[in-house]
Order: sequence, then C-alpha cells, then structure tokens
Amino acid sequence: MKKFTAFLCLLLMFAVSGCGQKAQTRTVEGDVTGQGVSIDTEETDSDSSITVSVSMAKTLNPLVNSDESVDMALSLLYEKLIVIGPDGKAEPNIAQSWTFNEDGSVAYINLRNDVCFSDGTRLTAYDVAYSLKTIDNADNSYYENCVENIKTWTVTGDYSLSVTFYDTGAGNIFNLAIPVISRVFYGGDYADEDINTDTALGTGYYRFESFKKPDNLSLVASLNCFKGMAEIDRVNIIMTKDQETNYNLFAQGITDILAAGNNAADAVSRPGVNSVSYRTNEYDFIGFNFNNSILSDRNVRQAIAYSIDKDSMIEAIYLGDAEEAYSPVSSSSWLYDSSVYGYDYDPSVARMLLEQSGWRFRSGSDGVRQSGGDSPRMLSLSILVNGENNERRQVAVKLAEALEGIGFDIILETVNFDTYSQRLENGNFDIFVGTWSLSPIGDYTFMFGSQELNGEDWNIINYSSAKMDEYLTACSEAASDEDMISAYSNLQKYISQELPYVSLVFRKSRVYTGPRIDGSLTPALYNVLSGVEGLKIKE
Repeated sequence: MKKFTAFLCLLLMFAVSGCGQKAQTRTVEGDVTGQGVSIDTEETDSDSSITVSVSMAKTLNPLVNSDESVDMALSLLYEKLIVIGPDGKAEPNIAQSWTFNEDGSVAYINLRNDVCFSDGTRLTAYDVAYSLKTIDNADNSYYENCVENIKTWTVTGDYSLSVTFYDTGAGNIFNLAIPVISRVFYGGDYADEDINTDTALGTGYYRFESFKKPDNLSLVASLNCFKGMAEIDRVNIIMTKDQETNYNLFAQGITDILAAGNNAADAVSRPGVNSVSYRTNEYDFIGFNFNNSILSDRNVRQAIAYSIDKDSMIEAIYLGDAEEAYSPVSSSSWLYDSSVYGYDYDPSVARMLLEQSGWRFRSGSDGVRQSGGDSPRMLSLSILVNGENNERRQVAVKLAEALEGIGFDIILETVNFDTYSQRLENGNFDIFVGTWSLSPIGDYTFMFGSQELNGEDWNIINYSSAKMDEYLTACSEAASDEDMISAYSNLQKYISQELPYVSLVFRKSRVYTGPRIDGSLTPALYNVLSGVEGLKIKE
C-alpha cells in the first residue's frame, strides 16, 4: 500500500515553463507578507516588465531543485526536451522527433540543431545525457521520478541519442519531459548540487540577469531562444515564504501574475483582474471495498453512480473549478473515448437497479431497503472521509444524503488524515471519498491491477479482474499512438462496465493576471506560465 499512502500525503500538502532599461529600485513598505515585513522589489518602467512571485529558491539549477513553484519560474529560463500538451500528449520541443523499437523499451531521440543556450553555445545530445545523469545523482530533484524508469542512455551523434527503459510502451516518452542544462556551464560528469546555484544558463524565452539573495531574481528576454523572442523585456521574480504572501503581493498590485486555486478570492477581487483555468491531475473519486458483499454487486455500484448529481457538486463544492470525470482518463485527453458510457444523474434508474438486486422497502424497514429471504439484511454502509479536506468532506455529505434518498442507511465517518490513511491501508472501510494525483504516463495498475499484476502493492479497494489486468497490460505495452488509442479505449469501456470507482471530477486551478497585463496565458498542467512570451503591458 506504499503507493497509496505516498499519493495521499502529497495531496494533503496540496489541501491543497538582454533587453530592457536599467532597473529602478522600489521599496514597498507595510504588511505585504501578513507579518509586517517589508519587501524590496526591483522593476523597470511599467511598459517593459512584469513581476511574479514564487517560493524561496535554494538553487537555480532546475534539475536539483525540488520545489514545484520554483520549477514554474525556472521554466522561463529552461526549455524541456519534450513537452506535455494540454491534451496530455507528448509534443516535440528540443527533441524534434523520436521513434521506438518494437516493444517501446528503447526511444531513439533526434534533437533540433538550432537550440542554443543564452550565451550562444549550442545544445547537443551530450547536454541531454549530462542532464539525465544530473537527475540520477540528485538527492531530491523535482524530476527524480523521470529517471526511475530509465535503465541507460547512449549518445549516438551530436544531435541524437537512445534511451533504454525498464518498462515497455510508448508512454515511456513522458519520462523525458525534463529541462536540459549545459554540461560546459556546470562541468564534471554531472551538475553537483552545490555548483552554480545562484546563476543560470538556459535556453528559454528569458535569460538570467541577476539573483539578489534571498528574494529577488531578475530575468531579461533572451535574444536567441529557438522559439522566438518574448514581447515583454523583463521578468522580476520575488521569492516568498508562503502562499499567503503571494496572495497579498498580487492583491496590492506588486505582482502581475498569480497561480492559485479558487481559494484566492480576496487577492483577485480588485478591478481588471483576469483569470484562466486549466485542468490539474487531481482526480476525485468514490472508492468501494470489494470485500463487502453489498458493494461487490455491480448493480449496487451502478445505483450509487446514478444517485450522484456531479453537476451540482461542481457548482456548489468546487465553485465551478472542476471538469466532470467519467474515468481516470480526462475528457480533455487525447486518449479519451467519447463513446464510453457515463452514469448521468438519474435517481429513478438507481432505485430500479437496487430493486433488481433484491433491495426493497419491506414492512418495518423504516425507510431503509432490505434484502429478501429468511434473514433479511439492511442496506447499510459507511462512508469514510478525512475532515481536513473541505471539498472531499462536502462530497461525502452530499453522497450520504443522496444514498439515504434512495433507501440506504448511511453512517458518515469523518476522521483525521492519519486515521483515514490507516483505515484505508488496513481495508477498514465500506465506501471512501478520495483523490489521486495522477501521472501523465497513464498507468492505472495501482488503481485496478490485481495482486497477480501488482504483487504486494495491489489496489486499495481489493478489486481483482483478469480481464482488467489484460487491458492494463495492453495499455502499458502499447508502442505506437494507434496502439495506445485502441488500448485505452478498451480500458475505459471496461472501467465503465465494471465501475470499480465512481469517477467524480478532475480539479481545475487558475492563473490570474493583473490589470496591467494585455493578453492571456494558456496554462497547462505541466506548464502553468505557458503563453507568457506573448503577454504585453497595456498602454
């Protein structure tokens, strides 16, 4: 159960990619941080710069950095080998093309030959190999999961290399969505975590100008980014200790961009603020314990699915910042099959399914359905949820109300996270409301795979199906786009049929731009600042 606990711990923390004029120093006095602390910011004239805030950076090397917020800022400096588009598909970037061997265990990468670092030196395959080795040797890299499935790599030319993976399948390409750093700039066999931490040399739309520790990083538009030149000359990055400070900076007009969820209402209420949402990888669902004989009946699981008004939940609980989910494959994914059957809200169908399985209102049942036979059983279940997560707690309340409305006796168990996690790990639950932070690779064996497929680390709901294992294996072994589309279509159809989980939503997040900004960002899950190069300052 280690995977499950790791995912939930991550989610609890949530609950939660020169030019310009000389800088003029501006000191902002007052309670900017919420702690009465003054912050010094530097900016150019208003027509040439924008300001953003992120967490405090320990290093400007993106491969030894471990902070997600800092990685967002460093995406302005460093381009990735491949990028993941809004539809979840791998797209060329520094790598202009790739092919796989027959089983997808070896990728043959061809690089662009016109990518230069901001000092004019050419990026080659040796820099890519150096970057992979740097991640492999880092103690706590934001990209450490990318190299876990990489067995070895070989430079086959100045602009080509091969990468061998432990696993098979075309999904291996997602492991190469990494920034590329300069082997010459850092030196050695790989970049040591203590080398050049306060400076940077990248390939992005912006290049390093200065880093005034601990809290001010200045970037200027690069003259030789292979993608072109940014519209705005300068980006000032203020580094803060917490998200509350980021909210306050944006609310006071000190910063121009804020990445936040729907809990930043006070910070974004001033006139002229615009926002754009994007789908995250946070997938909310309802899970069933298949060791419970009531829930092992597919009719009951389907009845529960039909009883849930997801549209109402999205508006009332998620405040509109969620995308309805029909399976763990998002409807905005290139692998989504729109023909897959979804369980739209229909309590009358829910009641019919319960009747078909023998759960009926009988004399003396007091509004709760019972089974038939000489020893009738009450239709009684518990719902487990951790109280610290406000959205999940509200979902559990709504679910309890919905199930009671169709004849269930429901006990709602709201517990702290430690108890919640322990009970899930021990299988001590009937129904639970949960969230997975899903990988772009699209491997769902941890959710549905049987003990035969997963070994000791098998799924938390005690679900087992040889057919499901077959579909999961086909997805992981698919070595072409066509094979992947077919395999994931079959998987989605079987998930819909079996309904091991009821899919609820994919959560959305937002990026806000201040009144000075002309234009819109095009954020995506793995590139929140996408489109920043096209922003302008209003005249």
